[in-house]
Amino acid sequence: MKAIISALSLSFLMPHFAAADPSSADQADSIIETVVVTGRRSEQNLSQLIGAAGQVSAEQLQRIGHAHINESAARIPGVWLSRGNGQELLAAVRSPVFTGAGSCAEILTTEDGLPIRPTGMCNVNQLFEVNSEQASGLEIWRGPGTVFYGSNAMHGVINSLSADIQRNYLSLESGSHDYNRVKLGWREQRGNQTWQIAANGVTDKGFKDEAGFDQQKLSLKHSWSGSEVSTDTHLALINLNQETAGYINVKGSYKDSAAWKANPNPEAFRDGQAMRLSTRISGASGAGDQWHITPYVRKSEMTFLQHYLPGQPEEKNGQTSAGVQSSYQTSLATDTTLWLGTDVEWASMWVEEFQANALGVANNVRFLGQHYDFEVDSQQIALFANLEWQLSDQLTTEMGLRYEYLNYDYENNMLSGTTRDDGSDCNSADGTCRYYRPEDRSDSTNNVNFHLGADYSFSDNLSAYARLASAYRAPQINEIYRLQREQAVADIKPEQLDSIEAGLRFRQDNLAAELNIYSMDKEQVIIKDSAGFVVSNGETSHRGIELQLSYAINPAWQIAAASNWAKHLYEQNGLINGASINGNDIDTAPRTQGSAQLLYTPSETLSAELEWVYLGDYFLDPANDHQYAGHDVVNFTVQRRYEQWDLRLRVTNLTDERIADRADYGFGSYRYFVGEGRGVLAEVKRYF
Repeated sequence: MKAIISALSLSFLMPHFAAADPSSADQADSIIETVVVTGRRSEQNLSQLIGAAGQVSAEQLQRIGHAHINESAARIPGVWLSRGNGQELLAAVRSPVFTGAGSCAEILTTEDGLPIRPTGMCNVNQLFEVNSEQASGLEIWRGPGTVFYGSNAMHGVINSLSADIQRNYLSLESGSHDYNRVKLGWREQRGNQTWQIAANGVTDKGFKDEAGFDQQKLSLKHSWSGSEVSTDTHLALINLNQETAGYINVKGSYKDSAAWKANPNPEAFRDGQAMRLSTRISGASGAGDQWHITPYVRKSEMTFLQHYLPGQPEEKNGQTSAGVQSSYQTSLATDTTLWLGTDVEWASMWVEEFQANALGVANNVRFLGQHYDFEVDSQQIALFANLEWQLSDQLTTEMGLRYEYLNYDYENNMLSGTTRDDGSDCNSADGTCRYYRPEDRSDSTNNVNFHLGADYSFSDNLSAYARLASAYRAPQINEIYRLQREQAVADIKPEQLDSIEAGLRFRQDNLAAELNIYSMDKEQVIIKDSAGFVVSNGETSHRGIELQLSYAINPAWQIAAASNWAKHLYEQNGLINGASINGNDIDTAPRTQGSAQLLYTPSETLSAELEWVYLGDYFLDPANDHQYAGHDVVNFTVQRRYEQWDLRLRVTNLTDERIADRADYGFGSYRYFVGEGRGVLAEVKRYF
């Protein structure tokens, strides 16, 4: 690694730096019209979007070269992908950081508009199943998704755009804590066919004791274009083997040099594999109508130790699923466009939980042995319609409606009820154990969501939009069938969200700015009550203001910033230690956060970027009795380009601040996922 860094440093200090000509600056990040695809699963001009979508471009992703996706997502306002350990994360999009069995269902995760997991079986860490390291873009839709998306698109949609290789390359990276990564990008075009390979492998020993990971990702793509029909096929393969570091405890311990790198759970691990295969078939008629059909299959498995629970049970889960997305776009008149579509999905999902550790007689309600072993087959069908009507040159309106039906067929492979796995009672007043396994059953939900919005152009530079929307999410199988004593399946219903938002956009040759304001209310929120039971009677409110801007000072200097202020509150009469939490801040929900970047490109071959990431203080518990003070982190990246070579040096946490990537309070103690200190990563890329 020292040799790589030395080579990079020498090249950066070559006389070319002093002789750089600003007039030839790299304009990759200049302010141009931006196209996004997430809203309608097809291209839209961002300046005319009725909604809020942030984007990290392929050029920015390449410059950042993130080791964890939270490094790139920090550039989008209202987004916090809170890093756990290794490749783990908890997501927040116009929301608090969500935790628990169904927390991943509040935000939909997709690749090229296709959900990476079936409805009912998401996972909070599932973004490691996407090759974001070589993506051609990262888009995050903030607020309820459009009617092109259904369950789970509550607070937003995180959409990674699969790799689009422009030049064949091989890169080698090395960094702090024995971090090493290799990337390969290959593309070949013959006639009307194109093949692509994007692959990377990582080994990381981790900055904490016994907390490294190995990860491999492969994206294979094939495109074919005919006279009337084209196809895009994508095969994604992912593998992760991780040694997980657990929380460290004691207030402020993340600042303690003796405890900072400690791993209280060296036995913890996470192993996961995923496969997705899809083909997008697109066509157009002579009248200009367009259609898309995307059949797909997916499979994933995961095994991990629940080190954060008493007894540390091991969970195994998996799913095999298939489906078809389709849409048809037609012009009803010169000023009216209609989209009609259907989404159909089948899935077979399974979950097992086994505890190998005995907790003693006093705690044998969490007994040694098998806790859960069940399978769920699901069938889902959705119909949607979306209408865009351009009332004038300045005013465009849009409205959409979606209906979605979901059915679960649940089969319990153990004894039903609250006994041990051998049928004996636990040591409790009534003989019941903690875990409740329902009898075999079927459950279904019917849900509708809509959106209604308008965009008005005051001039070529200034426009505004307003949007009303609703969203929902079906209960996850871990919420509805992985129950505790005294709970019932019928107590858990789909969550509902209503949203109103407005935005103002301004664009000039050297300035782009966007201001958004939103208000969202949720009902039937699935939570754990004060008795530890999963119920769906929670209510929360979410209000916020977001600002994003980019300003080109001159051809060599550019600044960008993203910030937001938000208030996420409990609106329910729940009790914590006898006190109501109504009106309290939701835990792990900072009021303020943001980032800013200063980019210097004195020539087409050299760039340097200084980045500041800010996270405000937040409460750690629903009672608002404990707090984390927030933090600031500074990163620096310098990149030198040659005709056939790229050299990049990135320094994260430049000032070596002691931070917590995430903090909370549970089981009577402060708990911290410690953020990494100063880190250095050097990359050498060879084009061929």
